[in-house]
Amino acid sequence: MKIISQLEANKGTVSSALGKALAKKVLEGDLDILNEAIELCTFDLINEKTKHIRAGAAKIVELVAEKKPELMAPFLEKLLPALTVKEPQTRWMIIRTMGFCAPLNKKTAKKAISFARQYIKENEGLCIVSSADLFLGDFGAISSKDAELVFPYLEESSQNVILNEQDWLMESFIKIFKLVNDDCRGKITKFAKQWTSHSRKSTQARANKLLKLTEEHG
Repeated sequence: MKIISQLEANKGTVSSALGKALAKKVLEGDLDILNEAIELCTFDLINEKTKHIRAGAAKIVELVAEKKPELMAPFLEKLLPALTVKEPQTRWMIIRTMGFCAPLNKKTAKKAISFARQYIKENEGLCIVSSADLFLGDFGAISSKDAELVFPYLEESSQNVILNEQDWLMESFIKIFKLVNDDCRGKITKFAKQWTSHSRKSTQARANKLLKLTEEHG
């Protein structure tokens, strides 16, 4: 089965329904779809007119990586060029894929850190900035050494928060909280305290979870 024809017919930048349907087939055992999707993430790399193909393939890859990272981890090297494409949609799904697979292929996932920093600095919108934040949290959650590697980049991001980014920063801080040193934990706690009275209940919940971690740590 060739999925490129389906992705070509999908003129929307990202088709969640199609991506979910094809990812479901992969998770049920159709690895031919996965192999093609991996290749299509970097299809016609600099041609903006084929972005819907790359983004559609990246959606499949991301969904599979979230559920079964062991299927994707061996192929991260092939996906690295997709972090350079123009369209943010492909990049944010591939950077998330790197995070999901980081514990299983740390060596390659580490190469995505520079891209995450770039996405945060360039600030092309919440989806890609928050995906970069979440990737850093996933990578940092591997070990104390990795947590302290990514913490300065998350801290930098937390000093220039865009609308609603705080939730995803706190998700990442929750993942690494127990792995970083006391100085880092103090900075995380200070950040969390800014959001305890936010209008969004989800933001309050994440902030309070971090403050609870602070109390537990003593």
